[in-house]
Amino acid sequence: MPRCTHKGCGKEYDEADNTEGSCSYHPGAPVFHEGLKSWSCCKEVNKPVMEFDQFMAIPTCAQGKHTTEAPVMPKPAAVTTDAPASVSASGVETYGAKTPAKPATPAPQAALHADTPEPEVKEDEQDDLSLPVPAGAKCKRLGCGAEWEGEAVSRGDGEKAVCRYHPQAPVFHEGSKGYLCCKPRVLEFAQFLAIPGCKEGKHLFVGQKKGAEEEIVPVRIDHYQTPLEVHVSVFAKQADKEKSKVTFTPQTIELDLHLPNNKRVLRTVTLYGAIVPEKSTYRILGTKVDILLIKPAVASWPLLELPPPGTELPPGYALTFGVSGRTGTVGGKEVVLSVEEAARQAAGK
Repeated sequence: MPRCTHKGCGKEYDEADNTEGSCSYHPGAPVFHEGLKSWSCCKEVNKPVMEFDQFMAIPTCAQGKHTTEAPVMPKPAAVTTDAPASVSASGVETYGAKTPAKPATPAPQAALHADTPEPEVKEDEQDDLSLPVPAGAKCKRLGCGAEWEGEAVSRGDGEKAVCRYHPQAPVFHEGSKGYLCCKPRVLEFAQFLAIPGCKEGKHLFVGQKKGAEEEIVPVRIDHYQTPLEVHVSVFAKQADKEKSKVTFTPQTIELDLHLPNNKRVLRTVTLYGAIVPEKSTYRILGTKVDILLIKPAVASWPLLELPPPGTELPPGYALTFGVSGRTGTVGGKEVVLSVEEAARQAAGK
């Protein structure tokens, strides 16, 4: 049977039963900006969310008939070059450009990555089999979305019990879309949703049972960088200043934040590069925790968090500071080339 190409639908359908109202979908475009994700067609009704699985769960806002036609993306908005950042109608962040400044003095790579710890490889979360699964529940793993069809089918030995998913986060860079865990990169959002999962396992419909006394919750983290600093914002509202703390090591930050209603953030972030722990600081504010990380030498971090071994970033990903980079660009006054980019440009002359 054909599969509907409407954004937010993606179901197989029988053309004989394809009537008006049988398809629920998003007629607009996805919008990704500063960590928040929403749909342009219903962002006033369905507020932006932080996690990608929450974005995929946003209720559809239009109904019609299923189709196999390629989705038409709205025309991008005009881009100005003097603003720090703008977002087109298709959800792509575009940064203004200025004449590059002279490359920063390259620092020895050995000094930047000496004693780099291997990132902790976490086991993927599994369902607590004692918890009931609601009717119509969908698999929470990225790239899967299979619907619960009962214990015998969704957790049995058949093909529908196999979950094919992406274990790592999505990457959106200069219009290309993909996942950190595998190489395919595409331009259209519908193509991105169709990228097959690169890992097989069991479906995740309900996860683990939360503790009755204290609930461990996720937290949104944003950052920007300068050649010698990384400014991190942890959006944890009303964290208890007496109980909460942030611990620094040469290449990690450990978050232990106590929030209202018996909620708590416990997370260790393995940083992309080394820091100077004794010079790094943090402040607990009403709406977030501000963290200042001090680098031991000039370095460009393509990501805040060190990805697992073997992860391949898109070519040219976040190789600059200032207004032209993907990471750490807000408020940038000039472009400062990273060590890698400066070496590449020097070799090309």
